[in-house]
Amino acid sequence: MQKRGYFVSLLTGLASELGYQAHYYGPYSAVLDGTLTQMKNLGFVEEGTTGFGIVSGGFEMRRYDYSLTEDGDRVLQPFLGTKEYSVVADAVRKIRDAGDPNYMELSIAAKAYFILRKQNKGMTSAEMLKEAEKFNWNIPEQSLGRAATFLSRLGLTKG
Repeated sequence: MQKRGYFVSLLTGLASELGYQAHYYGPYSAVLDGTLTQMKNLGFVEEGTTGFGIVSGGFEMRRYDYSLTEDGDRVLQPFLGTKEYSVVADAVRKIRDAGDPNYMELSIAAKAYFILRKQNKGMTSAEMLKEAEKFNWNIPEQSLGRAATFLSRLGLTKG
C-alpha cells in the first residue's frame, strides 16, 4: 500500500502532503499509515498478511494486502463521481497500464525514484546502488532495468 500510494501521490501531486520519507522498505508516509489504521479500526478496510520468513538483518519479509469491506464500499459510494476520485482512479490506471508490477518490483521502483528525486539528477546503476546502501536498502542490480522501464512508462523519467 505504501509503494502504490507513493506512486499515486506522485501522479496526483500529493506527495509533499503525504510526507514520504525513507524507511526500512522504501518510501513511507506516516499520514498514509495513520489513515489506513483508522480505516481498519472503523471496519472499512480488511488487512491480510503473507509471511515470507526472516531476511538478513533480522527483518521479517511480509506482504500486506488490503480490501474494502462492505461498510467501506458503502462509505466510498458518494465519492465515486467526484473529481478527486477520478484523479486518484486515473493514477491507479496509469500504474496498471505502465506494467502493474508486483509488490517487490513496485518497491524497487519506488526506492529508485525516491533516490532519483533526492539526488535531482540522472544516475548510473552503480551510483543508484551506492545511494541505496545509505538507506540500508538492498536493490538487486538486475531489477533496476525493469524499474527504469516502469518509471519511464509512468512518465516520471525520460525513456
